[in-house]
Amino acid sequence: MWQTRGAWGRIDRDDAVDAWGGWSLFQTLLQTLKRIASKHGVTIPNLAVKYILDQRGVAGSMIGVRLGLSEHIQDSNAVFSLALDEDDISSIEEVTKKGKNLLQVIGDCGDEYRR
Repeated sequence: MWQTRGAWGRIDRDDAVDAWGGWSLFQTLLQTLKRIASKHGVTIPNLAVKYILDQRGVAGSMIGVRLGLSEHIQDSNAVFSLALDEDDISSIEEVTKKGKNLLQVIGDCGDEYRR
């Protein structure tokens, strides 16, 4: 069974990155996303959200906000006009296929409480 480093039921960033494939692979993914985001003139978060929204079976994405801060609203709207081409998708998938499927490793949201 998969275990976290922290408190029971708590999955932190380090746990997730290690379970997926480690920091080296994660840095490769970030560099790939940065290159593609720069090509399209968007941020890495915008690119990541668009990529996820384009996946089969995904109907929505939750974007975090901070109360009283609205400067990211316009930036977040870039997701809706962004179109990823086959080269973009292939570049992302070339990296992500090297990582593990976190749904299989960690489980679904809340699974840690159902064990």
